[in-house]
Amino acid sequence: MRLARAALVAVLALLPACTVTKDYVHDRAADLVDVLRLHLFIGDCLAAEVQVTQWVGVGFVHEANVRAFGLHNRALGTWNETITAYGLILHNWKEQVKGIPTYSGSYGWWQRSNQGGPSFSHKGDAFDLWNIRATAAILVGADVEVRLAELFDFIVGLTTWDPADDDG
Repeated sequence: MRLARAALVAVLALLPACTVTKDYVHDRAADLVDVLRLHLFIGDCLAAEVQVTQWVGVGFVHEANVRAFGLHNRALGTWNETITAYGLILHNWKEQVKGIPTYSGSYGWWQRSNQGGPSFSHKGDAFDLWNIRATAAILVGADVEVRLAELFDFIVGLTTWDPADDDG
């Protein structure tokens, strides 16, 4: 009980009690929106996949220029996406979107003939590497992603620290 009380006092001491401004509230709300990505899609798609971080996943995703709708990059919108993903433990994800800035990028282990071993390829924000994701589809699908690094950014953002460098 003493430890819980001490932790609460420490957290409250870090909160910016006198600096709650319109921008502060807006930035915290935006950081909270960043924690969850959710979208639905329809078209040429088949998927059954679960990921824990971008490195570890089980399953596959095939989407060929499907029409998507949902929450992305702090906004609701529609876009087209093409995704090929597969893996048993080590995961490989190749994503292309049209109509919005990158959604979650491409990443995975690639073996090229001019390299001595596999290398990790990632395009996009490093915060996108720390996600928990589930995707399911048969002609119509859904993708839900909890972004752990953005959750960290929201929590420490309460103290006005912005490791994602996305506050206005």
